[in-house]
Amino acid sequence: MKQCPNCKQYVDDYSTFCNNCGYNFNSDTSTPPPVDDASRTSYSNDNAFDACGPEGKSRGVAALLAILLGSLGVQYFYLGKTSAGIISIVLSAITCGLWSFVVLIQGILMFCMTNAQFRQKYVLTTSSFPVF
Repeated sequence: MKQCPNCKQYVDDYSTFCNNCGYNFNSDTSTPPPVDDASRTSYSNDNAFDACGPEGKSRGVAALLAILLGSLGVQYFYLGKTSAGIISIVLSAITCGLWSFVVLIQGILMFCMTNAQFRQKYVLTTSSFPVF
């Protein structure tokens, strides 16, 4: 992984352009890569199931795990926050399953945020139990 000197985002070593700002690693200009009209789509660049950042944690997968298996804390285990996963299991047992409504809302909010917000709030945070 190499870091873009313009926007400080990490890109693959074989990339010639930064996906975030269009910085050209082969020259000193910061022009975006040429795009032909056939490859353009009307889709958003903020796809929920694209991996966000070098960690490879997908916002869509984490949100689906929170909605479907949130009371078991599976989304936290997926994000590498094992203590939060254990706390979620304990809270689910103590509240007799009412905790699942909280993580259902959390999953919906994960779908509503951008990849950058998700990465900042759930992946890069030093908090051991990020809820909202």
